[in-house]
Amino acid sequence: MRLPYCVIPIAATLFFLPFVGCSTGVENDLPCSDPAPLEGSPSSEAKGFIVVYQNDRTWTEEEVESTTNELAMKYTFDVEHTYNALQGFSVNSLSTEVLEGLRCEPVVRYIEYDMQGEIAS
Repeated sequence: MRLPYCVIPIAATLFFLPFVGCSTGVENDLPCSDPAPLEGSPSSEAKGFIVVYQNDRTWTEEEVESTTNELAMKYTFDVEHTYNALQGFSVNSLSTEVLEGLRCEPVVRYIEYDMQGEIAS
């Protein structure tokens, strides 16, 4: 018995359908199950990253500084600025491994690309 040609694509579609929702993006490759979001997108205009800490409490200036220093020592990066009002810091560059590690730190709420902005007059 010979099958019609349309059976093969249908069979292939049914076989691969369960895999359609799978992603091979960075989200699934991170070493933690609930990473902090990475907001924005990489571009030539991005001059680094801003890392913002969890807002579940009020951070003192000393806590922002000490937490930032601990993360910088752990992941070996240079901090550009710390932000007490924002409760976080900026950094000019991060390797992919360091970015992934920071996203898995429980203290990090989100990370975003640091973009230059203009204020309209």
